[in-house]
Amino acid sequence: MIRFEASERFIRRLKIATWLLLFLVALGFYLFSGRWEEGVSVLVGGVIALLNFQSLHRDVKGVVQNVAHGLQTAQRATRVYLFKYYLRLIATAIVLYFVIKLQIIKPLPFLVGISLIMVNILLCFLREVGRNFWLKFKEG
Repeated sequence: MIRFEASERFIRRLKIATWLLLFLVALGFYLFSGRWEEGVSVLVGGVIALLNFQSLHRDVKGVVQNVAHGLQTAQRATRVYLFKYYLRLIATAIVLYFVIKLQIIKPLPFLVGISLIMVNILLCFLREVGRNFWLKFKEG
């Protein structure tokens, strides 16, 4: 069983690490290409992904708390969650359409920015697994 406090601490570290990684990669794209559009494209992709992740985290947390406190049934909470999920998906698609249609961003750095949160989730997960393994190893 995962303790709620531990998972909140993990999410907080994940968000901080993602922001740091996002700025470093955006700076790297800018320095490598010499064009500010490349760095901004990474930042735009990363911000869109982070906003979606934070919204998803808030919605899942709300569903769990509502069901745990008996404020909603599991079926009702699931329907509300799915409705919000699809609204968020449609809103993201509209934003992406206009960002790409108006050519505000460069496609490759933009995809890198969007992908950074997934890469960072994997890296943070592996770091937590390694930390827990090391603590268990030290205990005996």
